[in-house]
Amino acid sequence: MKDLVMKQYISFFLFLCVSSLFLYKYLERFTEYSVIVSGFFCGFYIFLWKKEKWFRISSRYAEVVLMGAFVIVSFLLWKKIPVETLNVDRWSVISSFWDSYFKGEYAYFAKSNVGNPPGPMPFYFLLALPFYFLGELGGLAVTGVLLVYGLLLLLKVKKQTRMLVLLLVLSSGFNMWEVISRSNVFFNAVLVLGSLVYILGRREFDLKTVLYSGILVGLLISTRNVFIISYIICFLFLWRTGVIKFGQLVLLGCTGLIVFALTFIPVVYGHWDDFERMNPFIVQSTFLIPLEYTLLFIGLAVASSLLCKSRYDVYFYNALVLFVSILVYMVYHIFNSGFHDAFTRSIVDISYFIFCMPFALWMLTVENTKSP
Repeated sequence: MKDLVMKQYISFFLFLCVSSLFLYKYLERFTEYSVIVSGFFCGFYIFLWKKEKWFRISSRYAEVVLMGAFVIVSFLLWKKIPVETLNVDRWSVISSFWDSYFKGEYAYFAKSNVGNPPGPMPFYFLLALPFYFLGELGGLAVTGVLLVYGLLLLLKVKKQTRMLVLLLVLSSGFNMWEVISRSNVFFNAVLVLGSLVYILGRREFDLKTVLYSGILVGLLISTRNVFIISYIICFLFLWRTGVIKFGQLVLLGCTGLIVFALTFIPVVYGHWDDFERMNPFIVQSTFLIPLEYTLLFIGLAVASSLLCKSRYDVYFYNALVLFVSILVYMVYHIFNSGFHDAFTRSIVDISYFIFCMPFALWMLTVENTKSP
């Protein structure tokens, strides 16, 4: 029990760090009191966490009203703040990708409104396609929060904890930024969290479960390859504890690899030479962080899987390893470019810290009893 409580404290601390990082960076542009405001929000979050029992009087009606208000406010913000005025191009990367694709051009040659090439994998863009057609890519940010709420209901998390998680997410600095900037990092990470909830909920792996899991893994790795970390931790834990056999793990991995490869076909068909010149593997190894650091992160994932004693530890070490990985990426660029250029001028994309948030928040839903 003490071990679980400590991991929940660490998970909550990660939430405070990431939310504060966003609040400080973006409030600094509007007020000299950004540190004080960030501190106030941290105090508010701690108050919510410590007073979770107060939310026992909350109802499903209150949750629906809260989520409805969030959707309405998001629409108003999108109307009030034109996306073209922002120095964030995640929306433009998606738009330029599909604009090029539907013109018959090679989509990975596209450039965003600030000149960046597409970095994510193909299924990432496919998930965004409905919102591209709707003309509002901010819908991905809202969908991410709705998916969290859906998971909380599906897993029958007690109502006071549901309300706590919802309030933390909705008031967080990173969620405010995601909605305004039409980002989708939280959405992608929640999908991976949902896949882990499904996989870890299996007590045994028959052929159908192995294939379903492999398809899920292949598709979600084809959003951002950083999620390889998540699946390494998960499946090595399941193999080590005897839940999945080695042969099943090999079949699952092969299925995932085939599905991953298939997601590239619609994009690269007829553009094989272009694919060799520009692809997401090149973009991510060139513009983000050198390959040797990626190997370090994979090593951390393997090592942390050995520390997992329960299924809940998989969520915890996902949060921790993803956070540490992005922290290393941040320190790497600060060391090479200086703090001002790396942080203030956004050589470092702090939105990558959001990758760890769904896992950290999910740890807060675990009961303070012995984990299965």
